[in-house]
Amino acid sequence: MAFSASDTPDWLTRLVQGLLGILGFYAAVRLLPSVLRSMTRRFLFGLIGEILLVALGLFLTRRATERPARPAPAEENGTSPRPNASRRSE
Repeated sequence: MAFSASDTPDWLTRLVQGLLGILGFYAAVRLLPSVLRSMTRRFLFGLIGEILLVALGLFLTRRATERPARPAPAEENGTSPRPNASRRSE
């Protein structure tokens, strides 16, 4: 004769469910504060670290893509540019 869940009395099923419920409540009261505290710390440090990394990446990307302002040719050597400086003499 096989034992199945339908053979158990209703009061026994309710008793087991009640005991598991009490045990789960006790575990939640006992363990949840420390678990939440450690998860919050890890989450906050991870979030702050990720924000800083993204900000640093954006800053470095912008810095790398900026072109430095090139001075005019006359300002480089202190002379005035010749009007036909780009043309060759014919």
